[in-house]
Amino acid sequence: MQLDFLSENWELIAWGVPGVWVVIILTILWMIPRIDFRIGSKAVVVECMGFALRRIPLVDIDRISKRLKGEPEVWRNPLKGNHRMLVLYRKRGKRPVVITPHNRYIFRKQLEMILGRLPAKAD
Repeated sequence: MQLDFLSENWELIAWGVPGVWVVIILTILWMIPRIDFRIGSKAVVVECMGFALRRIPLVDIDRISKRLKGEPEVWRNPLKGNHRMLVLYRKRGKRPVVITPHNRYIFRKQLEMILGRLPAKAD
């Protein structure tokens, strides 16, 4: 019974499976440039079309750099964004987070100002 369905519709299946993969890949490529970064009151937010994908708490950020050391968690919006890369090093040895804001120098300055206002905690 099941083999009759496969033998009758093999062309549809043969074109449908790769077609679905092409749609998935095109959707991902369409969504990558729509990833944006903003600084909230309590976290750096990675969002796509207004939906928060990832939050990095401000109290968890140790320092900000342009240079990467270690194995990062990568959130980038352009396909080639090394010139826009910022690395957020986190406290207690957690993996650094790589983000690519539109203007990394302005974003970094704003983030450093906000981090400077946070109360210092004794670890």
